[in-house]
Amino acid sequence: MKKEKKGVPTDAELEILQVLWRHKGATVREVYDIISQRKKCAYTSTLKIMQNMTAKGLVKRTVKDQVHTYVAAVEEVKVRNSQVKELIDKFFKGSYSQLALHALGQSSKGENLDELLELVNKLKKEKK
Repeated sequence: MKKEKKGVPTDAELEILQVLWRHKGATVREVYDIISQRKKCAYTSTLKIMQNMTAKGLVKRTVKDQVHTYVAAVEEVKVRNSQVKELIDKFFKGSYSQLALHALGQSSKGENLDELLELVNKLKKEKK
């Protein structure tokens, strides 16, 4: 079995992190209740994943009046940037522009082109 890199969230961990980022912390029960509205899952599995996340340093746990509350120990933007960089390295040989071209080629909405042009113009102004 392939050993996971420390600190890199799995899909299940990422789903839990998204709940914690949105709610600024939660108990296992609260995380389970939110996720189970979207898909079938078990409370014990949610608990075990969150315990593993604590060991990996992805979340921190505090105990107050016998209530265990978890908060994300990693910033959303850092995780997103890391995941996007990994995707770009894996599929686009490190080329951000190839990713953008691929994404635009998959889109059927002209509004994406307008958004991209606005972003490019904004970035050009910031570089000056």
